[in-house]
Amino acid sequence: MGNEFWKGYTLERHNQLNYSKLEYILFLVAGIGGSMAVNVLSSRPPDDLSTLDVILINAKYVWLAYTPLALASGYGVLGYSPREDFHLERRVQSEDYRVIFQITTRGFNREAVGRGVRSVLYWAPRYLKDYEVWVVTEEDVDKSFFEKLKEVNEESRRVVKVVYVPRDYRTPNDTRYKARALHYAMELRRKLGYDPKKTWVYLMDEESIVGEDTVLGIIDFIENESKKGKLIGQGLIVYSNFWGENRLTSLADSIRAGDDITRYKLQAKIGRVINGIHGSHLLYRFDVEEKVGWDFGLVRAEDTMFGLLVGKYFGSIWGWLKGKLYEQSPFSIKEFIKQRRRWMWGNLDILLKKEIELKYKLVVLAKIISWLSSLPSIVIAYINLVYLTPLPHPLTSIPFGFSIATLAYLYWEGSKLNLQPTRRDSIWKRVLNILALPIIAPLEGISAWYGLLTYYRSKKIGFEVIRK
Repeated sequence: MGNEFWKGYTLERHNQLNYSKLEYILFLVAGIGGSMAVNVLSSRPPDDLSTLDVILINAKYVWLAYTPLALASGYGVLGYSPREDFHLERRVQSEDYRVIFQITTRGFNREAVGRGVRSVLYWAPRYLKDYEVWVVTEEDVDKSFFEKLKEVNEESRRVVKVVYVPRDYRTPNDTRYKARALHYAMELRRKLGYDPKKTWVYLMDEESIVGEDTVLGIIDFIENESKKGKLIGQGLIVYSNFWGENRLTSLADSIRAGDDITRYKLQAKIGRVINGIHGSHLLYRFDVEEKVGWDFGLVRAEDTMFGLLVGKYFGSIWGWLKGKLYEQSPFSIKEFIKQRRRWMWGNLDILLKKEIELKYKLVVLAKIISWLSSLPSIVIAYINLVYLTPLPHPLTSIPFGFSIATLAYLYWEGSKLNLQPTRRDSIWKRVLNILALPIIAPLEGISAWYGLLTYYRSKKIGFEVIRK
């Protein structure tokens, strides 16, 4: 991949996104039909079942744990349209507002930060008349590198600002980790007198890359969706950058892109966060951030916390952001597992927060249970391959088949979304993604249990930065 590969992330390529509901329907037919067929082939008279058979049959109820999320995903899949939800036109900023592209980094993945800044400097000035790039990091980093970001080109001297969070900075609730830096940046904007209703903040991670569609999607949201009362939005993140650096983690992250087009489209339709958000590709008006803040105390899912509190304080102001953000998968299995472990810690942190309403905690709990169920589910599936037993009840073949078909489809569609920007998509890579599920699923399940079993000592470990 070239040093400035983001130059290929053009609007024309973005608008080539296509989608067929028929594909998903075929997955459902194959999944449900296959589940019913296997159940018929494995059926035996009750008197012929041993004690082991009964245990293995009833153990399959664990497969139902994913069904609620599968139903939500299926609803999202059937409800999105590339033309309506992704298609963009070129347009220059025509109203009075400022966009701040904010990259929050601990300073370890410096090359990634540099790429992100340069991608903004390449695409943003073509369409935005008033924008800035804020790189928010800690005081103890290598400042020589970060100061050089201001000297990338003539434009960077004007728009790039490096914000160093003082070592002795403390929030009232003693917030730690990334949320501490986010809160400091918010307070700095307030101190500098940025207009809360004319300033929009676009959050990026240190490995985030913007394309032409990213910038145009931001303009579209501010100048169209905000007129409908939508003051915060999120859309699709794809993991196109350095795809295949580690083939297994790239295949595993297909589910993330597939999940985005269902979860965030569904949340946009409702107007509220119900099932978490990403901490990047997040656009909001500054007055929303001022009201909610980031001073949450000890929490490693500050993004989800923020999203849930936006709904609590503002109601239904959540919208769909059309452009994509381009990111990358971890380069090793070790970093992949550490990343998922941190996500589990973050979800568990949310359950302990009194500010979050019970109904949303129950959604988070359902997600945790579903995630934890993936490991026993795959183990039971492996056993069933060598020792075939029927399902607990013939009717359970429908939710079982629906769930596995939806999960497989999210990997299928996510693979296409991740590869399409690089023009490396092929039906064979998508088939490979499905065939890799017996390996990917245990990795996800092991990571979840690893996170749960290490939560008691997670405060000593803190917030791990994933090296990319």
